[in-house]
Amino acid sequence: MKIVVGYDGSEASKKAIEKAKELTSDCKIFKITILHVHEQGSDKEYTPAWNLLQPKDLEEAGEEVFGEELKELNEAAKEIENSEVETKVLKGKPAKVIADFAREEGYDLIIVGSRGQSGLKKLFPGSVSRAVVDNCCVSVMVVK
Repeated sequence: MKIVVGYDGSEASKKAIEKAKELTSDCKIFKITILHVHEQGSDKEYTPAWNLLQPKDLEEAGEEVFGEELKELNEAAKEIENSEVETKVLKGKPAKVIADFAREEGYDLIIVGSRGQSGLKKLFPGSVSRAVVDNCCVSVMVVK
């Protein structure tokens, strides 16, 4: 089974990591990708060069661009045992990127927190998780 976990550093996304850990604790047949999506125009603009980066360049940008987010992703990945775990940082609209990534890469399950922490979306509880559920053809678990 392949699981993608949406992660933005919020308490809800940390609970999603915990749920993935719980689901996979007794098995060694899982692949988990912890995915952070940077939304252009959010309150966390990384560098002026951010907009020039292509998806394949994001991993190469590493700590220069993402610093603390990359560190948090790697720490979250260390918490999950008995599974193959990778981290990815992509850019775009979080709900669309998460749903498209899961579909295109053949994931079986998406786990997201019930609400995140990005920009104005703080005012609209669960807007990303709701959009993932409403627009995705992959099973979605929303963790509270």
